Amino acid sequence: MAVRIRLQRHGRKKRPFYRLVAADARAQRDGAFLERLGYYNPLTDPADIFIDEEKALKWLRRGAQPTDTAKRLLSKRGILMKFEYEKLGRPMPGTDVDEAATETEDVQPDAAQSAEDETGSLLTEAAPDEATPESDEEA
Repeated sequence: MAVRIRLQRHGRKKRPFYRLVAADARAQRDGAFLERLGYYNPLTDPADIFIDEEKALKWLRRGAQPTDTAKRLLSKRGILMKFEYEKLGRPMPGTDVDEAATETEDVQPDAAQSAEDETGSLLTEAAPDEATPESDEEA
């Protein structure tokens, strides 16, 4: 069964209101659908768009193909870009995961340097201990 993410028209004459739905490609425009993903109201200024990101991503992962208008709405909300990055296996730029990865890369060299500093200080501390028995022998 081919699944499409598309708009379903509601509202009265000359007052459109659309629902974004996942539906079988063979179903009628305003007919049966599998799941409601959000809505789009073009009459408000700016246009009112709500899309449940998790539901939309779920259907995109399953292979649902958005129509041109649905693709534009998903892009406007950033869902399509998130899906593309997910497909490539990369974190979205500007996300916490991306920032945490950069912080971890910065921390690792510092940790290695601090370990070297500690080792150096241990060697320096060991040298005076060796010198103390010599001073006891001299006395």
